[in-house]
Amino acid sequence: MQNTNTNQESLSLFISKFIDGCKAHKKPLLTALIIIVVAAGGIAWFVSHREKTLQNSWALFYDAQLTLLSQGQDAGFDAFDRLNTQYPNTDAAYYGKLMQADLLFTEENYAQSVDIYEELLKAKNPQVRAIAAVSLGGAQQAVQNYAASIATLQNFIAANPTSFALPQAYFTLALSQELSGDKAAALETYKKILEDYTQTYFGVFAKDKINQLSK
Repeated sequence: MQNTNTNQESLSLFISKFIDGCKAHKKPLLTALIIIVVAAGGIAWFVSHREKTLQNSWALFYDAQLTLLSQGQDAGFDAFDRLNTQYPNTDAAYYGKLMQADLLFTEENYAQSVDIYEELLKAKNPQVRAIAAVSLGGAQQAVQNYAASIATLQNFIAANPTSFALPQAYFTLALSQELSGDKAAALETYKKILEDYTQTYFGVFAKDKINQLSK
């Protein structure tokens, strides 16, 4: 019984001191509360704004695709440029730029595609960076800048040892090495491809290349 009374007295004393402390530090506590409320409100606004930005950016991306298909490349590229201006550094804008670069590449405007792929190496999205790096290596190869292509692809491979884009990176690297005249380096890369990706298209191609270069 005595212990119970002692515990109750201790609890009452704690509550009393806590209330006195709140009264004594009312202004700092109120300030802290305001900060918490503002922070919570800021987080809620950020999440809501981010969701809205995400939806609107992808809506513009699909509109740009439709414009490209229905009105041609000039109008489509203008639409993708507007997307990038309104929603820079979003995934939608990144993929819009990738589409522009790929279209330029397929139309043999390799130098222009190089500029866009290089810009996308700074993208916040790691998948976009991976696609851009391998594509850049291919575009540099297309303009016969083999040294730059080899450097781009070797840097990518070294920095991304588990990337989904490794087979394509090795494949493009081997071709650039071969085209540059470095037969020995190309042969080693083709052997690497055959060893790691035997049952894929890359492995089959590498096997044929090894047979050719070994003659």
